[in-house]
Amino acid sequence: MGVSRLRTARYRRRALLIISDGGDNNSRFCLNDIKSLVQESDVMVYAIGITDEFNLPLFKRLDQRARKRYLDEITAASGGRTIMVNNLARVPDAAAAISREMRYQYILGYKPSNRVHDGSWRRIKVRVASTPPEPPLQAFYRRGYVSSRP
Repeated sequence: MGVSRLRTARYRRRALLIISDGGDNNSRFCLNDIKSLVQESDVMVYAIGITDEFNLPLFKRLDQRARKRYLDEITAASGGRTIMVNNLARVPDAAAAISREMRYQYILGYKPSNRVHDGSWRRIKVRVASTPPEPPLQAFYRRGYVSSRP
């Protein structure tokens, strides 16, 4: 629903921040539907996942990891990412980190060699080189796009 509401947003750059434990509580849409919707939109999706994984028995920790994967799949489909926190007091720090990332984004463009507009999924791979002694850089980006039909 958030992605749908952002279609009429005032500004061209749009982002959606999800704050959740990652649990699916009887959603209307399955994970694949949500990923498809996010991939086809022009919305960056970020998530702050709330967990208490360290204080739980093993079977509950496995459930927490599955919930993180669920959030990761949604955010990665948009080029965003998930930050996990194990304490509600850390939510503002996670939100500030996401805010900084959004301010320091680059927009890359390219002209595809395959110019057929058939509605198929086109994969993209971005590699970033860093020079020592700088720490390695990590790129968060959409892993592809749907070629638009004429």
